[in-house]
Amino acid sequence: MRLLVLSHIADWDFGPQVKAYGHEIVAWVRTTWERGERYSHGSQTVRTIGRTIFALPKPIRAIQPKFDTWTWLEKEKIPRIPCHNINAPQFIEYVKGLNIDLIVVCVFPQILKAAILHTPRFGVINCHPSLLPRYAGPQPEFWILKNGEPISGVTVHVMTEGIDAGDIVAKQELNVGETENIGQLSQRQHYAAAILLTNVVNAIAQGAVDLKPQNISERTYFGKKTAADTMVDWTGSARQILNLLRALQPYEPLTAYLNGRTIKIYEADPQEGAALGGVPGQIMAKTLGRLLVQTGKGYLEIQSYEIVPFHGWINRILQKILMPPVGYRFDLVLPATNQGPKKVS
Repeated sequence: MRLLVLSHIADWDFGPQVKAYGHEIVAWVRTTWERGERYSHGSQTVRTIGRTIFALPKPIRAIQPKFDTWTWLEKEKIPRIPCHNINAPQFIEYVKGLNIDLIVVCVFPQILKAAILHTPRFGVINCHPSLLPRYAGPQPEFWILKNGEPISGVTVHVMTEGIDAGDIVAKQELNVGETENIGQLSQRQHYAAAILLTNVVNAIAQGAVDLKPQNISERTYFGKKTAADTMVDWTGSARQILNLLRALQPYEPLTAYLNGRTIKIYEADPQEGAALGGVPGQIMAKTLGRLLVQTGKGYLEIQSYEIVPFHGWINRILQKILMPPVGYRFDLVLPATNQGPKKVS
């Protein structure tokens, strides 16, 4: 099988897996192939020291990769094609010239329309990071963790013009760890997707695909998260707030407001217990760098936070000066309006 891959995943071993079965990836497409700078260990150490001295923000943390897709593509001399518009007539003509059998999509931020969908001999398959028909739409991992789901998974389906609506080819369930964050879950989903997609490509090559239409009555759709979706709702339970933090980490903090100041929360832990007479959002105890805040149910022990826009040692000093005493209450914000699923046909 001659394959065209559309994917932005940099830590993914789909390529060597599918090649081991004799299939050929003729090109790999992303919207851009710009790669961030790579520094030596010594250079990274100097940068870390510089951030500490000048109290600069920490870089976005990342999950330790298991595989370097970029390096593998270079080694295999597979063309890396940038494409800002996958539906552009000139790109479709390019694809037709590749004489491919199948397009494989996994984490690609464009909607494919009819012309490109009908170009390959066997069409287009997509691997979606949820168990369709539930959690269709963008960023399902965020919503799965935010909603405290114990089960996630990946689904390979035939790609159609309807978003995540095509017939299902294969699924795999994944248990979600109680402390697992979005970076960890996404990595596991990507590697499960590599195996599942390879099996599907083999099945298509052998003409042994069993398609199952999605049950529309069970379909739920979640849109893109907004800034409001990353703000703490103190009337929720401590567990719900922690789930939101898990849905953002290790890449983003939670956002809360205290006396009009923006507070970024990086680490926290829920605690159960009877109410101590406070109200949701009230600071019940504090030590340097830590706060105990009452929620709608239980307490949230904030273990690492920053007062925006301060960082590092300056932030720790200002926490002593700017943070109000025990008894003060975090500002309450209205829950985001798009937090619930949308039933779509």
